[in-house]
Amino acid sequence: MSPELSDDGTLDPLAKRVARFITGQIGSVSSSSSDPDALRWLSRARRSRRNRKRLMIGVAAAAIVIAGWLAGSRLREGLPARELSYRLDNAELPAGRYVLVPDSAESLLAFSDGSKVRMSPRTRGRVVELGAQGARFALESGKVFVDIVQGPRTHWVFQAGPFSVTVHGTSFTVAWNPVEAEFETRLEKGTVSVSGPAGGSEVWLHAGQALKVSLRDQTTPTGTIGTRSVSAPTSAAPDGTQPVAASPTDRPAQPVLPARSSPPRWLHRGWRAALAEGKATAVVTDAERSGVPAVLEQADSEDLRALAVAARYAGRYSLAQQALAAQRRRFPASDHAHEAAFFLGRLHDGDSDGPADALRWYDRYMVEAPTGEYASDALGRKMTILQRWKRGGEALEVARDYLRRFPDGTYANAARALVRALR
Repeated sequence: MSPELSDDGTLDPLAKRVARFITGQIGSVSSSSSDPDALRWLSRARRSRRNRKRLMIGVAAAAIVIAGWLAGSRLREGLPARELSYRLDNAELPAGRYVLVPDSAESLLAFSDGSKVRMSPRTRGRVVELGAQGARFALESGKVFVDIVQGPRTHWVFQAGPFSVTVHGTSFTVAWNPVEAEFETRLEKGTVSVSGPAGGSEVWLHAGQALKVSLRDQTTPTGTIGTRSVSAPTSAAPDGTQPVAASPTDRPAQPVLPARSSPPRWLHRGWRAALAEGKATAVVTDAERSGVPAVLEQADSEDLRALAVAARYAGRYSLAQQALAAQRRRFPASDHAHEAAFFLGRLHDGDSDGPADALRWYDRYMVEAPTGEYASDALGRKMTILQRWKRGGEALEVARDYLRRFPDGTYANAARALVRALR
């Protein structure tokens, strides 16, 4: 009898076709009989040997095909999942590009997994990291409405100032006001956990709950969604039970994070003296030992400036950017805040995705401090950036402006050369 093929679905279709081909080639092998005719007996023996030879060849071929299929399956399983992509108002943007929403419009970030982030007018933020299972979004100011498609390994994080919102499958809003130092998040459905500088452990929020934190007043009132009262957020991970909403007769929810009457007094760390001695790395180490989030929220203007300078010297550009941003947020009218705009431009001077951020910060500095210490450098750097990015017409206008304002400045010779070349 011919061999039977298994149809249990464990073999690749190609392997099944090979096996059927082998069976067809081998055919049926007749059983031996006691035939006195020697010639007929010899003929059957030869056919039997040929059948056995065909069977061996067929089995070897099938083994090779199956082994190749298994190896390919393992290789496919080991390949990394494809990174998410996204579109802004139906146009592609690279990760890390800032999104600044106009005053009178909204913008929609649509991700390839179906998740959506709707940005309110006057909102500024960006996608800073993309992965196969989610993304990290930095909200610098404004408000976003978030709808995340949950998966078995979904990992999304929304940073809003010093706060971090980790998504556990949900629809919610996040708002951050850097001027007033106010954070707010409201849950429509699902669960998120919030961590920040105002409390120790993570705060878990469930559907229908809201949390608002004011770093300036050190208050953390819970809120309502619509007209329904909500229970206070829990400070521990969910245990699988459904959260129970408070009824209108329940007493008001209590603050989750400890309120303080006033922030702790900042003690100078001697960072200016350390910088004068060339100990930039020691300043950064001391700030990290003290806790960077606490330093950014508590340090005075002088020490924030020293930390930003030290971080730049030490090559810790992300920390430098955080210190400069904190300077502008917490001391917006100070000279240090104005010069922070210039140094933020310096940090973006070499951006590979375009000069927009550097030019914006240099322009901001020129508006805030037109006769400031770094005015000549800001205008000169703007000229060279435009020239580097082949924007000759704009570079020429800046060069002429530079020569009018700083005829003996550091970039004067370069400006004259550019004027002669493009005249």
